[in-house]
Amino acid sequence: MSEHLILKKEINARFNHLTVSLRLAQKAMGMAPESIAFELTEQSDARRTLLRVEKQAIRDKELNQRSHQSFVNSIREMLHNEIITRFKERFKDPQALFHDVLGFDDRLPELLDLLSTKACSISKIESSAANMPWLYDELIKLINTPKYRRYDAKGKVVVVESLKVALSFLGIENLKMIIPSITLRRCLPQITDPFPEIKNKIQEAAIGTAMSCKRIAQVSDVDEFTTFTLGMFHDLGKIVVIRLFFKTFDEVQRKALIEAQDGRKRDEHLALGEIEPSDQFITNIIDQYSYPLNAKFFEIMGFKRLFVTDAMNEFSQNKAVIHMSPYAKVLAQAVAYNRYRTLKSNKMISMDEAKEYLRQFHFPKGALSVLKNTDLRELDLETDDD
Repeated sequence: MSEHLILKKEINARFNHLTVSLRLAQKAMGMAPESIAFELTEQSDARRTLLRVEKQAIRDKELNQRSHQSFVNSIREMLHNEIITRFKERFKDPQALFHDVLGFDDRLPELLDLLSTKACSISKIESSAANMPWLYDELIKLINTPKYRRYDAKGKVVVVESLKVALSFLGIENLKMIIPSITLRRCLPQITDPFPEIKNKIQEAAIGTAMSCKRIAQVSDVDEFTTFTLGMFHDLGKIVVIRLFFKTFDEVQRKALIEAQDGRKRDEHLALGEIEPSDQFITNIIDQYSYPLNAKFFEIMGFKRLFVTDAMNEFSQNKAVIHMSPYAKVLAQAVAYNRYRTLKSNKMISMDEAKEYLRQFHFPKGALSVLKNTDLRELDLETDDD
């Protein structure tokens, strides 16, 4: 494996670790202390001369702890093996994962196709969006937030209840960003304990990548909305892997607890109660399953006007950028840049690493300058103040 590929793999691993937990990312880089400083712990008391019986008691305790931990680890491995078995079975049916786990609305691709056309109009968007009650509710809620609300001549807040009015106030260019963003947020995992930040990290990555796609498209000969959509949805596979993991973990653990209780296996029951989802295990299955799922999901969407399916397939195959088609290339560049910015903000990438990493993606002239001055945390929506 070349040095370039090794670095790329390392950066991707750091980013996936950070998606799950900051502690895991720091630990993987050797940044997190493995334990509290010796001098600050009660263990420093061990320096005193211990009676022989005390020394023996400590040894016995340590041996018991190691034995118990070894037993817990063996139970954890059994759980993980069962989870992998179930994963392999579930991944044979990407249609079910797309609809039942991701919860993607079948009517959305038609609306996204419409937004990509020059003939797109507010009335056409209204006709399509009205068939999706959840989208109707989200758009009405958005237009009535302080950022977008309108006031009449007397300064009184105008409460918008009509979808057509909401769409008109927001405008087509804003809707091209808002609708994919709302869709992504609806798909996010809700319960990921003991790693509550996963949902926020995925959303941040989606927005950051989508905005990077849009900016790179502006200095390339590609369509902004197409690349923006690719960026916003590039982690749908990761979302499904994470949602499915936590659901499967709960199912497997619950079943094992019941079996241990019914079999009067007290030690096994206690060990099962100590086991929590493993951060390292989550990152391993993300790396293994998420991108192949992305490609399948885009095929299932069946876009007719948006040229995104082939691009996502190329990106998911992890091709070298120089061998990618234009849209896949922009997506790869945007993903790389957003990861660089995220790691940089968490002090997890050196300047030398960053230069070498970004050099691999052959950014178009002017792209890095534009990206450097782009806020990747929010959509650049137009408001009346603009």
